[in-house]
Amino acid sequence: MERYATWALSVTALLGATGCGGGSQMGTMTAPAGGTGSATAMTFVSPTGNATGVPVTTGVVMRFSHGMASGMEQYMDLHEGDTSGPVVPMTCGWSSDRTTLTCQPSTALKLHTRYTIHMGDGMMDADDHPVNMDQGLGMGGQWLMAGMMGGTHAGSPMGMMGPGWRGSNGSYGMVFPFTTA
Repeated sequence: MERYATWALSVTALLGATGCGGGSQMGTMTAPAGGTGSATAMTFVSPTGNATGVPVTTGVVMRFSHGMASGMEQYMDLHEGDTSGPVVPMTCGWSSDRTTLTCQPSTALKLHTRYTIHMGDGMMDADDHPVNMDQGLGMGGQWLMAGMMGGTHAGSPMGMMGPGWRGSNGSYGMVFPFTTA
């Protein structure tokens, strides 16, 4: 429950609404040798990948080691099921130093249901450097590849996701599946 307390503290920082689309399969792979070359890293995600018993009132929290560029919340979404499932409407906002993104679903999540957090690999920090998401692998994250989950994102072909979702390692970002209580 302690990791969910972070969400409660961060929710006051909500600044605006966002929505994305999604759908693909999950898989594991490592980033290319040398990584992104970025000093900015994703340092925290809640709920973590493969978490179970997550409260249906939970929000999604992601923390970064450096302030993030304006508009990067558009590259974060939540799907019911895997990324081929529908996108859950939510409101997202940044902390005042733009290092913590907090998103709250518009309604409570469903009981005993799998959800997937999807963070696009094109996220940039305030200095226009790509975010290194490699640490997400240690938080239960998996790289999202085009051929996974039938190659769809929220029912549409992954190629329809638009710029900013695809990273230099060929992935469409990282996913963190979890199951509610």
